[in-house]
Amino acid sequence: MTRIRAKAWNGDTWDDPAEDTLYDLLSELNLVHRFLIVERADSPDPGQHYIQVYLEDDHSCLVEYRDGGPHAHYQARIPAPYAMHGHDLAADVVKSWARADDQWRTALSWSPLTV
Repeated sequence: MTRIRAKAWNGDTWDDPAEDTLYDLLSELNLVHRFLIVERADSPDPGQHYIQVYLEDDHSCLVEYRDGGPHAHYQARIPAPYAMHGHDLAADVVKSWARADDQWRTALSWSPLTV
């Protein structure tokens, strides 16, 4: 059974990607290929448990996670330049989330995303 699924900007998906694959996918983000979504494929609520990384125009990075419905949707920002130091931090957060080891929860300053 697939535990996580990564979805790239172009629609490609990877079932249970290795940590090196997640790192590589995040390293490919640029102003054309801006995002990566990693979701819990084994969630009882499809689409409600994910983490995503989005590269902004200013080369900062927006990271969001959802841990249930809209009431559990959070975001954090990694300052620019993504290519220099932000990439490694984003990769560490996403890999930790995929492992479900909870280290990602304190790696960034999360704030609720209000709808």
